[in-house]
This record gives sequence, structure tokens and C-alpha cells, in this order.
Amino acid sequence: MVFEDQDVEGRAFWSILSGPARPLDAIAASGFSMPELLYPYARGRFRPETGVPAVAHMALPALSEDPDALHDELAARVPGWPRRPVADHYRELFADLARREGSSVVVERSGASLAFLPALRALFPEARFAHLARSGPACALSMSRHIGFRTLLLRTEAMNLLGLSSPFQLGPEHIPLLPDHLAHLAGDVDCELVMRSPLPLAAFGHFWSHLITRGVDQLTRLPSDRWTALSYEDVLDQPEHHVARLAAFAGAEPHPAWLREAAASVNRTARLPVTDPDALAAWLDTGGSPRRLPEQGCPCPSSG
Repeated sequence: MVFEDQDVEGRAFWSILSGPARPLDAIAASGFSMPELLYPYARGRFRPETGVPAVAHMALPALSEDPDALHDELAARVPGWPRRPVADHYRELFADLARREGSSVVVERSGASLAFLPALRALFPEARFAHLARSGPACALSMSRHIGFRTLLLRTEAMNLLGLSSPFQLGPEHIPLLPDHLAHLAGDVDCELVMRSPLPLAAFGHFWSHLITRGVDQLTRLPSDRWTALSYEDVLDQPEHHVARLAAFAGAEPHPAWLREAAASVNRTARLPVTDPDALAAWLDTGGSPRRLPEQGCPCPSSG
């Protein structure tokens, strides 16, 4: 229902936002690092063992230092909204949050969201899209050590075995139909098993390539004023220039103080740690175990 074009009441829309996200709960409870999960699990009201509202894992703590209070504000209003298309509920939610923050522009950023571009185009024809892409080898290395992308790759394998159209369709009813190394992905994800699974690095490269080739084809069908592209590596080299360009594209005023703050937050060391072709080829032959990869870090890929 998240991206379906249908009319729903506010209560049903709120259930999308506040319902459980069991794979994220499992990751949060596992102790494995996933930087995108911003909720204060140690002190927040919700616990991953019993379920954190989907919207609270990432979105709410990015907007407020007290995500529980913001959750309660929305819980008091959103269920009472009238029946209307899901897209209009999202528009009202974005407008509500923008008013709360004193903002006039809303920018949503999710890694790998390029995969949802056809649905996003259909639901939000007025939207503009910024494609931030990183080099394929760097993305593959980053994904291979990222528990979220490792889980997604395994869930995609399970999806393909079952003939499903989306890994998000996996449910407990599929557990008996899957081999042992994938069965847990249809229930409570075993994060230890996810990190031990021998996923070849090349598999992440194929995932990146498939995402990019299909997504860019969809992107370039948009009118030229509806999309722009940025290079992750260019942002590292000239952060103020490219962040200003992104702000202008989004219709926001790139204030100098904000640009300086944004530029200062850029990790300029976040580059592919191996550039020698022979060394990179050797890595591709290792089987992709996170323990065999260098300790020098690459942040989460930004192809979306």
C-alpha cells in the first residue's frame, strides 16, 4: 500500500507509517551498525524487541531531537484525516512537517530509492528528482559490509525463488518454502546469519548495475527540468558548490552559513580504498566476506 494509487482513510495511512518494520527492528536489536537508523533505542519509548514504528527508525529522529513526541503529535492528527488518495496523504504529511519546521521545501532522501522511481513518478508527477550516484566498485564494497543491503540482497534471492514481485512481500507463511539459509528472512531476521552468509562482492556489483541501468532509463524519460544528477565523488571534491546546486534545483535558498555547515559535514576520506585494478579484481574473487574486506570504511551507497 505504501506506493499504491488508492483511496484510504487517515487511520489506514497512519498504519503504514506507524506499523512494524521487522527487518529494521531485527537490525536495531542485533547490535550491528546501520548508520541510517537514528532512533535513540537506548532511551526512546519504543524497543526493537517489541517493535519500533516504521517512521521512527529514520525519518522522525532526523527531524526532531524528541522523535517520540513528534510521533505522538502525528498520531493525534493523521488518523483523523479524511479518505483520499495515498499520494495526497503524503503531500499533507510533508506539508505538515514543513510547517512545523518553518520550511518551504521538502526533500526526501532514501538510499536505493531509484528502484521506486516509476511508482514515485506516477504518484507525484509534480516532484523533481535528484540522482546522487557513486562509482559502482565503491558502492559494491560499501553494500557488502552494510547489513541493510546484505539483508536486501538475501531477501531478493528469496523473492526470486518464490516468484514474488517484491522482497517486501515475504512473510512467515513462506518460511517452509525456503531453504534454511533464507527461511529466517521471512520471519525474524537472523542478523548474525546475514553477516556470515558468503555473498560474493560481484553480486553487489550486479545489484548496483541493475538498479542504475533501469533507474536511469526511467529518470531520463522525465522532462529535463524535472531531474538532475550529482556525482558522489564530485560532492566530496567541491561540497559547497554541489550542495548549492542541489538547493537551487530544489527551490531552496542556499544560505552561506548553511552551505558551510553542510560542507563541513562531508567525509572527504570516503573514497574507494582500492583503486589498483589487479587488487580490486582480487577482492572480487574473495567471496565478499565482510571480514576479508579492509577496515578502511566506505559509507552507505547513495545510488537513489
